[in-house]
Amino acid sequence: VTHRGVAHELVVVSGHLAPDNPASLVDWPALGRLRGTVCVLMGLANLPRIADTLIAAGRPPTTPVAVVQEATTSAQRVVRATLGTVAERAAEIPPPAVIVIGDVVSALD
Repeated sequence: VTHRGVAHELVVVSGHLAPDNPASLVDWPALGRLRGTVCVLMGLANLPRIADTLIAAGRPPTTPVAVVQEATTSAQRVVRATLGTVAERAAEIPPPAVIVIGDVVSALD
């Protein structure tokens, strides 16, 4: 989630509450202004609203995203998309999964 010369910021947040939920303590607009990596845990159910909120706050819709299910196991599955397409592309992935947002995702290439 960090890579020399690619990501100088790393933020890990919970996405179990939607960005518009009054009980959420995450400053989603601030995360939309970051240029580094954002890792979202427990966020699959709210991924469409999370992506829309980050885009509305300034994160480009072309930002690379990886949704990683069962990481480091033989059953690992990764869906790669952009912030603008990830909600649709990851719709078939059941939780739990980690959502990695940022240019560091391109370092997988």
